[in-house]
Amino acid sequence: MNLNLNRVRATILAALMLLVMGMGIIGCSGNSVTPREGSLQGRIIDKGGLPVEDALVTWEYDNTRWALTDADGKYHLEAIGFGDQTFLVQAFAYHPSRFGIAIYSGQTSTAEDFAIEAKSFDYLEVEVEEVSATHAVISWKTTDYTNGLVEYGETESFGRTVREESGVYATTHSVRLIDLSPEKQYFFRIIANREGRSTETSTSSSFVTQNSLEDKTPPSAPTGVSAALTSTPGQVTVFWAAVADPDLKGYKVYRSELANATFSQVSNTLIPKGQERFTDYTAVAGKKYHYRVTAIDQAGNEGGYNNVASMLVPGNISTEVRWIRANSPYILAGDLNVTETGILNIDSGVEVLIAESDAFRLGDSNLVEITVSGAIVASAVADFPVLFASQKSNPEKGAWGGIKFESVESTVNTLVNAVISDATTGLHISNSAGIFSTIAIKNCNTAVKVENCLDLQIDRITAQRCPTGMELKSNTNILVSNSTIVHPAIGITSQLNDGIEISGCNLLEYTETGLVSNEAGGNIRFTNNLFVSSLGTGIKLTQRNATIDYNTFDSPYLIQINQGSPVIRKNIFMARRSTFATGQKGIEHLVGTPPLPVFGPNNMLNFNTDVAYVGCTASDDSTSEAVLMEMELSGATYDYRLRQPYPDTEDIWGINRTELPYED
Repeated sequence: MNLNLNRVRATILAALMLLVMGMGIIGCSGNSVTPREGSLQGRIIDKGGLPVEDALVTWEYDNTRWALTDADGKYHLEAIGFGDQTFLVQAFAYHPSRFGIAIYSGQTSTAEDFAIEAKSFDYLEVEVEEVSATHAVISWKTTDYTNGLVEYGETESFGRTVREESGVYATTHSVRLIDLSPEKQYFFRIIANREGRSTETSTSSSFVTQNSLEDKTPPSAPTGVSAALTSTPGQVTVFWAAVADPDLKGYKVYRSELANATFSQVSNTLIPKGQERFTDYTAVAGKKYHYRVTAIDQAGNEGGYNNVASMLVPGNISTEVRWIRANSPYILAGDLNVTETGILNIDSGVEVLIAESDAFRLGDSNLVEITVSGAIVASAVADFPVLFASQKSNPEKGAWGGIKFESVESTVNTLVNAVISDATTGLHISNSAGIFSTIAIKNCNTAVKVENCLDLQIDRITAQRCPTGMELKSNTNILVSNSTIVHPAIGITSQLNDGIEISGCNLLEYTETGLVSNEAGGNIRFTNNLFVSSLGTGIKLTQRNATIDYNTFDSPYLIQINQGSPVIRKNIFMARRSTFATGQKGIEHLVGTPPLPVFGPNNMLNFNTDVAYVGCTASDDSTSEAVLMEMELSGATYDYRLRQPYPDTEDIWGINRTELPYED
């Protein structure tokens, strides 16, 4: 019984399937096919509402389906597939435009009047130049100078805009769309205008943003990279402007000791977005570092760098450091101290520019100072001296502290062929050894100060625009040679030295005194020196006996002696440059008690008898004869070398030089 019931059920099911299949076949036969196409009608007008004749309306899916508008702007298209469709409208002297409408099977859809814009320029080469998961760059050209904006959004209603720089009219254009979502389709169109004209709209286009994992577009390079010192020595803080890329993850900071060398990442830690600064705690004092910064996005793409920031690290140099010309200039923004174990090597041509203030506020808290207790090794070639000067343009004297050598015992300590400018004291040597030669010092309050040194020679120093040329104090057996001091108030102040020789020097245009000597003892000699001034006194001797010989003086006041009986001989004295037209006082001994001290032999011109020797007298072999000098032939202001030996070839008085003393 159950078996028969199952057979009945199967038979009924089969019959029903045959019935359904038969009905389907009957529905598809003859002229009973359900239509799957529709038609479209409508009207094309301009922005003023007037009909546009001969406009071409094309179904974008199949451009064989088209129609031209009549004189009333009307059109009619047949055989259009059902569903949402897009149509392109083109007409002469109008911008192409698109519109969408739903088509229904077997029906005629009527579109609303569609307005197209008259064109005064064309849009060309509209491109999505760059696209990532979160941004896109749209570029285009116009056939006339225009300015405009891009409308965009996830639908053809757009909803968002980004504008070109206002008021800038151009033919080449580009804007950046940001804050996009990954894997989304975006529609966009351009709306622009010529200056003083109505806006004109491009056709719409679209693009799809990338998956964040497929994003290969690197972020923008950080701009405004700069470096600054902290209040703690040995630290450098790097700053930069935030990158606007919406998929930004963070930044990397790179460092190199040479601007054109390989840069290495300072730290393996990624600096997070929003923290646009990094402090380098591994910087070594005395070294110059170059920093650059790159940006990283969420996909791991790393962008390039924009600019390089550089910083010389002040502080205590305790190892050996070299400054090279390729890395110049070195801008010093805080005190630099070369410690007992440190050596600073400086190559020819290096420029060291001193900042206006001391970042560390140490020592003199307002001035940057260089102190050396270890050694500086700077022996530059003649054409490329080492320069130390204020970074400020047209600085005042005392813009920085200067260079001080303090308790230096190193035998390699060398400063040769250098220029020091704009300091309080250009070169200060205290209880130190070393070679100091061929140094030009300019625009300082005091050019050179030397104290508590033993057997030290200062050679070929040139001081210009420094009120005090040199201060020499409490040294033993110091030698100053072949140096020139121009336009000081006082050329050299020498006090409490135990043994001193000043030889081959030029003290020029001093307004007060060329040399003031107040020594403690030892051998004191001033020889082969040139003293030239229209106002001042050549030498003032306060105490101790000195030997003053083979010098040439052209000054209204020659030598003033407080006490004692110095040896003054074989000098040539004159007052050609005197503002007073004649010499005012020759050799003056302030004690002046009989028997009067006798000085000579010397040759003295331009001084009247009553002022030539005051409180003293000339030796019998002293002279007052005219002498011929090289300046009369060469025209050089300071060429006081004799044209002919005087008084004879065996023992020539005055300066004895093979070179022009000083070229103005």
